[in-house]
Amino acid sequence: MSSAVPAPQNAAQPAPRRPWLAALKLLFAVAVLALVVRVVPWEDELRFKSGPEKRVFHGVIEGEWKADTVRFRLAESAEPVALPAEWAVPEPHGAVIEVARSATTTWQPGMPRVFHDVESSGLAIALGLATLGVLATAARWWRLLGAAGCPSSLYDATRLSFIGFFFNIVVPGLTGGDLVKAVMIARSHPERRAAAAMSVLVDRLIGVLVLASMGAIAIVLQDDTFPIPRTPIYLGLAAAAIGIPAYLSGAVRRAIGFDRLVERLPGSKLIRKLDEAVTVYSRSPREFLLALVFSIVNQSCVMAALVVLGHSFGDTTLRVIDYVVVGAVGNLASAVPLTPGGVGVTEMLYGQMTAALGGTFSVGFAVSIAWRLCMIGIGLAGGLFVLAPGGRMSEAERAELTKKP
Repeated sequence: MSSAVPAPQNAAQPAPRRPWLAALKLLFAVAVLALVVRVVPWEDELRFKSGPEKRVFHGVIEGEWKADTVRFRLAESAEPVALPAEWAVPEPHGAVIEVARSATTTWQPGMPRVFHDVESSGLAIALGLATLGVLATAARWWRLLGAAGCPSSLYDATRLSFIGFFFNIVVPGLTGGDLVKAVMIARSHPERRAAAAMSVLVDRLIGVLVLASMGAIAIVLQDDTFPIPRTPIYLGLAAAAIGIPAYLSGAVRRAIGFDRLVERLPGSKLIRKLDEAVTVYSRSPREFLLALVFSIVNQSCVMAALVVLGHSFGDTTLRVIDYVVVGAVGNLASAVPLTPGGVGVTEMLYGQMTAALGGTFSVGFAVSIAWRLCMIGIGLAGGLFVLAPGGRMSEAERAELTKKP
C-alpha cells in the first residue's frame, strides 16, 4: 500500500505568466507597424517649401530620380496657376512638369522605386562588411573570455557568436542570442560558469558603449544643422570618461567604501557577482584594450556598410559622419524592446534621421531594411553552426534557458 507524499508547503511555485503584458507588447508592435505603413511614402512625391508655404504633389518621377532635374507626372492633372511659378509646365494641362532641385523644390521617390533602382553590388559589399563586423565581435568576446579565466578557441567563440545571431532571428531582439551564448559557453567552463556567462553581458556592454561613443562624437563634430542640443552629449561623454576609470580604480573604490555600500543594498549577492564580472577585466588591461579595438573595428564595418547601402539606394547628400549618427541612434534604439527586434521603430528612426540630416526619408528607411536583411542572412548562416557537432543544447540547458525567474 502506497501513499502520495504531499509537496512541501514552502516549495517554490512557478512564476505566474503575464499574458496581458505579451498582449500589450503585441498591440504596441501592431500600432507601430500601422504608423510605419501610413508614414512611409509609397508613391513618388514632389515637394515645394517657401517660408510657411508647404505643398506636396503625388505622382511619378520620369527618368532618373537622382538627377538634379526631373520630369514629374502628377497623379491628377493640376492647373498651371495652382503650381509654383518657378516650375516649368511643358504640357498645356499641367500633367507633366519639369523641375530642378533647389532650396524650395525637392522630390522623394516612393519605396518601390527606391528598391527597384538599388545597385545589387552594394548589397553584396554591405553583407561582406557585416560579416567582417560579426567576426570582429567574435574576436572581442574571445579576448574577454580569456581575461575572465575562461580560455576558449577563436573558433568556438566564432561558432557561438554565429549561433547567437541565429537565435536572434528565432527569438527577435538583441538578448535572445546572448542568453543562448551564455548557456552554451557555461557548458565549456563548468568550474567558472558565472564568469563565462557574465562575459556575454560585458561583451554586449562594451559594444553598446563604443557604439554610443562613436555616435556622440560624430554628433559633436557635426555642424549646427543637427536638430538636437549638444550639451547633454558633452555631459554624457564627460561622465563616461570620468566615471568608468573611477569605477574600475581600486583606490577610488576603497576611498568611498564601495564594498560596504554594496552590502547594504538589496540583492547585494547578485550585485557582487556583476561587479566581479566587470572588474576582473581591469586586471587585464591589455585584453580589455584589445576588446575595445575589436569593437571599434566592428562598428566601423557597420558604418561602412550603411554608407555603401545609402549610396546603393541613390543617396548623394549624407556624409560619412552623418551615417555614423544615423547608425548609432538607430541601432541603439533597436536594443530597446518596444517591438520584437525593434521592427518598425528602427526603420522610422533611420528615415527620420536621414531626412533631418538633409537626405531622403525613403532612402534612410530602405537602408534600415537592407541592413536588417543583412543581419537576417548572417543569422540564417549561423543556423549551420547549430547543426554542427556541439551546436545543440541539452535538455538541461534548454530548461535553464527557458526557466522563469
